[in-house]
Amino acid sequence: MKTFFFMNGGIRHKIFSMMLVTIVMIIASYTAVFLYQSNRVERLVDETYETQEQQYEENGLPDRNEEIRGGAVSKFRNEMFHARNILLLLVVFIVAAGMISAYSITGRIIEPLNTITRRVASLGIRHQQFKMEDVYRTGDEIEVLAESFAKQSARMVLYIDQIKKVTAEKERIDAELDMASKIQASQLPRLCPPVSTRKEFSLAASMNPAKEVGGDFYDFFMIDDDHIGLVIADVSGKGVPAALLMMVARVLIKNGLQNGMTPSEALENANNLICENNEEDFFVTVWAASLELSSGKGFAANAGHEHPALRKAGGDYELEIYKHSMPVGTMQGLKFKQHEFHLDPGDSFFVYTDGVAEATNRNNELYGPERMIEALNREPDAEPEQVLKNMMDDINRFVDGAEQFDDITMLFLRYHGKNGITV
Repeated sequence: MKTFFFMNGGIRHKIFSMMLVTIVMIIASYTAVFLYQSNRVERLVDETYETQEQQYEENGLPDRNEEIRGGAVSKFRNEMFHARNILLLLVVFIVAAGMISAYSITGRIIEPLNTITRRVASLGIRHQQFKMEDVYRTGDEIEVLAESFAKQSARMVLYIDQIKKVTAEKERIDAELDMASKIQASQLPRLCPPVSTRKEFSLAASMNPAKEVGGDFYDFFMIDDDHIGLVIADVSGKGVPAALLMMVARVLIKNGLQNGMTPSEALENANNLICENNEEDFFVTVWAASLELSSGKGFAANAGHEHPALRKAGGDYELEIYKHSMPVGTMQGLKFKQHEFHLDPGDSFFVYTDGVAEATNRNNELYGPERMIEALNREPDAEPEQVLKNMMDDINRFVDGAEQFDDITMLFLRYHGKNGITV
């Protein structure tokens, strides 16, 4: 909606414009009333003197009638104009006094408001905080408004300082977590000699943490010239605490196997050491195995971990379901069951953490072991790296962008036999 021109501009302009319009309307109204009343009185005088005109004519005094009539009208007009002038002088005096008062009042209002506006506009440029000044101390609503601005500004400055501190702390933590993530990744084994040069097997492993650092880990290492150790584990919890326990558990299990312990003995030793100072009640699900490369004979122990998927040469992948032991770290003195297995040339197995089976899509559906087995059997003869890539691609298609809540860790090994292919 368009406004009249006199409603544009600042407060002072609006007040003076409204007063000017009011003055014009008063003068116009008074003039109209004055002219109307003058004409009405003149007509009344004319009617009065017309009744006396015949008497003056009969007495031979027509000129006297006109003289009296003209004098009366003239005197009336003089009195009317005199009254009008007095009224106009009063109006002018009242208007002048009103404008002076309005100027003073608007000055008391506008100057503090203009100062407030300038100070608020300059916040963050020249001034960091709005503060009370003498110009705002008017003893009315302007002072209340300025005090409100000052209090709000003080709270805002405090909030900004807190945000800066939190941001700086977050950046520091992010940098440390990034470094921790790199350190963790560097601690996971890579295919390098002596493992990568062995002809008896081929393998691949990967870990995708849900956070900057994860609680899952995998490990593979030569125990001696004819035995390889394989471990995959999942520490309860997420983040830095789980990552720290992960590194401890990895070292303990690896040392146990490399010192000649069987998988069950290595888990028992790690369990007792972890339980000594496990005040946070963390636990670790572990699948650990040792494989004799010359014969394909192996031993495995499962401490509450997922069931591995096994494929005999030329067949399909199937879950190897058996009763497993309690997780590592649950209580001291636990014994861990161990079973023997045998791989023939061309056999493969796939071990993983629960982040694979429990990957969740937007409809809150779990990926599940059935989909995992189907994905493995779509390209069963793929190379180890391709097997892990196919699995990860299938999981990503299933979750369709949903947030990853758990680490996803996988390890794949294909046995080629004593006289296997040359790498």
